[in-house]
Amino acid sequence: MKILISAAEASSDAHGAALLKALKEKAGLEIDAFGIGGPHLQKAGLRTVVDARELLAMGFFEILGRLPRIIKALNQIHKTAVSEKPDVAVVIDYPDFHFRFAKRLKSSGIPLVYFIPPKVWVWRKSRLNLLRELFTKVLCIFPFEEKIYQQANINASYVGNPLIDELPLNLTKQEARKKLSLANDDKVLLLMPGSRPSEFYRHVKLMMDASVGVAEKMRQKGYIGSHQKLMVLMTFPTTSMIKPKWKRAAELINQINDCIELRLSLGDSHLALVAADAALVKSGTSTLEAALLKCPLAVVYKPSNFAGWVWRNFIKYKGPVGLVNLIDSKNQYVAKEILCRDVKPQALIDEAFFLLTDDDRRRAMLEAFDRIRDKIFEKGSPSQKAAEEIIALVNTRGKLR
Repeated sequence: MKILISAAEASSDAHGAALLKALKEKAGLEIDAFGIGGPHLQKAGLRTVVDARELLAMGFFEILGRLPRIIKALNQIHKTAVSEKPDVAVVIDYPDFHFRFAKRLKSSGIPLVYFIPPKVWVWRKSRLNLLRELFTKVLCIFPFEEKIYQQANINASYVGNPLIDELPLNLTKQEARKKLSLANDDKVLLLMPGSRPSEFYRHVKLMMDASVGVAEKMRQKGYIGSHQKLMVLMTFPTTSMIKPKWKRAAELINQINDCIELRLSLGDSHLALVAADAALVKSGTSTLEAALLKCPLAVVYKPSNFAGWVWRNFIKYKGPVGLVNLIDSKNQYVAKEILCRDVKPQALIDEAFFLLTDDDRRRAMLEAFDRIRDKIFEKGSPSQKAAEEIIALVNTRGKLR
């Protein structure tokens, strides 16, 4: 079976690799996979037409500077797809890129599958029409999505969430803390400013400033002793984001304030979520990761000025934005959402302090996390289920070879 896979972001690359491995296990025949991917997909056996790291994908409002590179990638992957004529093409997340690619590929007759489709329940519901027109099958990853797509006459199936295949779900807090050189009785706060550069830089200083305020408040209220420090972890998704100025800022904070120890690290966010007592998390997939790894959290999002203006004047969405809140219907807001103009150091300080010290709030949140786990786990391995759906689609079209 020949398959095109396009995963143009870091998280999508990992999801794509798990899917390709599952396809190889399920198909019972050789899989020839090519397309767009990063190191995970390449290791899994993808013939790379475009390296995803060249795209450095960002949000819709931040892509203009990389437009020539994106257009070049679209041309390359479309030309290769038409030439190689795969049995099926699977695109993963990153809708602004993949809708453009799907429009180009539609006339080729190659069946198109969207794995991890866009969040149409928040905004740009017109994309439902594009999904129906351009894609043969949509594989969604949240339990509430399937009904939304099916009501729009889209051939959609809920396959479970790929985080199940990727998170260290059996790792204990004690094991995680040992790996991070933390004591079992340390108070630990985690900061997750985001993985996209534009989002990261909007949140990083706010979160660092808030961590100092939390530590001082913990000392004043007696939650950490005179010789104890609040351990603050901040994870960076890529080496390029660990700028010297952030290292210097962390060193300065640690020198001036004897009630905090701020540590910067690379690529260990899952380990840190297990180890931490609480976290401030930029809205996105990481909020669900926190729930599945049982780390109490606040959802934080500060948009760019332009995106904030669009949100206030055109989108006007009033529901929750954090995935952790969208999934648990029993309690619409499992985690507090601090968004847009409300994202200020004092708001982050107050919420982080409560998360670290209020046992009732922590207990209620952990109970909600158990409900979320049950919903996410009900389908079993999402990669295996997605592979089954894709193979069935190819079989139905009589093209499995």
